[in-house]
Amino acid sequence: MSLLDEYREAKRYRELFDNLVERELQVRYKNSRIGVIWSLANPVVRALTLYVVFVVVLQYDIDNYSAYILTAFFPWTYFLTGILDAGESVSKQMPLVRKVYFPRELLPLATTMANLRHFLLSLGVLAVYLVYLYGRAAFDNDPTTPSLPPATILLLPVLVAMQTLLIGGIALYISALNVFFEDVKFLTAVVLDLLFYAVPIIYFAEQVQKTPMLEPAVRDVVYYAFLLNPMAVILICYRSFLLSPQLAPLGFGTREMITVNAGVPWWSFVWCALVCIAVFLGGYRFFNSRKWRFVEQQ
Repeated sequence: MSLLDEYREAKRYRELFDNLVERELQVRYKNSRIGVIWSLANPVVRALTLYVVFVVVLQYDIDNYSAYILTAFFPWTYFLTGILDAGESVSKQMPLVRKVYFPRELLPLATTMANLRHFLLSLGVLAVYLVYLYGRAAFDNDPTTPSLPPATILLLPVLVAMQTLLIGGIALYISALNVFFEDVKFLTAVVLDLLFYAVPIIYFAEQVQKTPMLEPAVRDVVYYAFLLNPMAVILICYRSFLLSPQLAPLGFGTREMITVNAGVPWWSFVWCALVCIAVFLGGYRFFNSRKWRFVEQQ
């Protein structure tokens, strides 16, 4: 069947899909007293740890650094948990897969949507914190600190949709491969741990662009290669859509101050959107080309 036919077939099972999403949410926090709060506690505690290390211990002089960490760390947690959880979504449900007919792609996609709900909740918590920061700036009447978020905040739903497509596409690839090769889930965890340092969470993209450790020509190549990473662009966009640019130390042993959080070139945003769509469509095709062989695995 074509991708469109596969989509139409899956759409007939919309009620089952909704039930799978609800089941994923219920099972995750079964017998837990505070339930969904745990989905916020982990990224908040880890972000707080990063804040203490860089601001309190290393004296990293950036105003509202905690906001910059949280604004990148919540989307990163969504990306991380979305892929890791969906990676085993099919292999864990093999008894159901062998007994009942339904579009198998509903399993990783339901896990992705369950994580999306958690992410939207975390964005709500982040919104409360940002309202406090912008409200404090307005109350202090500091002309150097904007009291309103950038107009690009209107593009936030587009950015969330882009990231969800990226996560869903990767989840379809990983969940299908993990049925045949269980090493995939371990390799994925290692790759994601390394990727944490290749995306701007504890640093800014401008520090990559202006690093004095490289020659200017090499620096430009590294920076443009950096912008080819869709998750790097997505995290930069979350920051630039929600927070204003400001001065920060360049680092690398220098005292130079640079403007950070200035956003990305629009070509990289468009490139990222196209990559997210391509990854999802490619993952959907890849998964559906192999899903009927799942029952052959022991």
